[in-house]
Amino acid sequence: MTIATKVNTSKKDLDTIKVPELPSVAALKAAIPEHCFVKDPLISISYLVKDYLLLAGLYFAVPYIEHYLGWIGLLGWYWAMGIVGSALFCVGHDCGHGSFSDYEWLNDLCGHLAHAPILAPFWPWQKSHRQHHQYTSHLEKDKGHPWVTEEDYNNRTAIEKYFAVIPISGWLRWNPIYTIVGLPDGSHFWPWSRLFETTEDRVKCVVSGVACAICAYIAFALSGYSVYTFVKYYYIPLLFQGLILVIITYLQHQNENIEVYEPEEWGFVRGQTQTIDRHWGFGLDNIMHNITNGHVAHHFFFTKIPHYHLLEATPAIKKALEPLKNTQYGYKREVNYNWFFKYLHYNVTLDYLTHKAKGVLQYRTGVEASKKAH
Repeated sequence: MTIATKVNTSKKDLDTIKVPELPSVAALKAAIPEHCFVKDPLISISYLVKDYLLLAGLYFAVPYIEHYLGWIGLLGWYWAMGIVGSALFCVGHDCGHGSFSDYEWLNDLCGHLAHAPILAPFWPWQKSHRQHHQYTSHLEKDKGHPWVTEEDYNNRTAIEKYFAVIPISGWLRWNPIYTIVGLPDGSHFWPWSRLFETTEDRVKCVVSGVACAICAYIAFALSGYSVYTFVKYYYIPLLFQGLILVIITYLQHQNENIEVYEPEEWGFVRGQTQTIDRHWGFGLDNIMHNITNGHVAHHFFFTKIPHYHLLEATPAIKKALEPLKNTQYGYKREVNYNWFFKYLHYNVTLDYLTHKAKGVLQYRTGVEASKKAH
């Protein structure tokens, strides 16, 4: 961990940030080519089929990989499975947002086909994920990666403070910690968890959970009912898929300079401008359907633009935000060929948020760096 220095967080001493005029959602939409909002079910389904074929190819190849390359080859196979599994998740992600097609029944069907094999309960995830998009960078309501304030941090146990610093934690944060245990917003498998409030929600939880259970049973049967084979060739790849997903979602909204807002300062556009496009390179962005380097466009229009139009929409959004490029609200993009090590670095250095202005928080290290610069 970086060593914390004293940062003045007394609210009565804080200045108010003057926010420049931000473009409206309507203005941003008008700047984007109309065809970017067209959802083609056949194209969307083709990506679902492609990801299934890639996963099938990896399973076909694994005996040869192990035979000729041993455990090093198997480790590489796990990473590849994590990448392609995350691509499959992204197709279901479009389904959950309604950007897969204009047909809810098709979105629900294909969402379950994409998510159940990777043990992600579709309808519960859809419910929890929606709030992250509606309240991006809202201190209290954005649950994507829960914000930790200085007070929260100081009240935590040592394990709670430093768990994220342990590299292996990344393999556990999605499954089982988020989806099964239910931290922070409730188990996605248990119908009476705090995530669900209505009978409809609970029924949907059961349906999605049963779909996952069926897929797990099929995998177990294909493993010859061997727990060892099941874990080695099914569950461990899912842990790598969870790791990749955690890295993607974490890096999209984290660096020293991003702002997080208390309710009185938060606004939809202001919150979305804190999203960061990250180019991973090596073809990984394309494999994972540009969820990494087209995420700013996705956040502004998460129900309207399918993933295969995100890169076309991005230049228009960048241009619309150009007048704000020297402010906190400009378009943000980073090239991160070192994405895994960037993720590890941020987990060590970005420990908690503290106030930089009235109603506006920033990571402690960013506030300290700003004070030193001035």
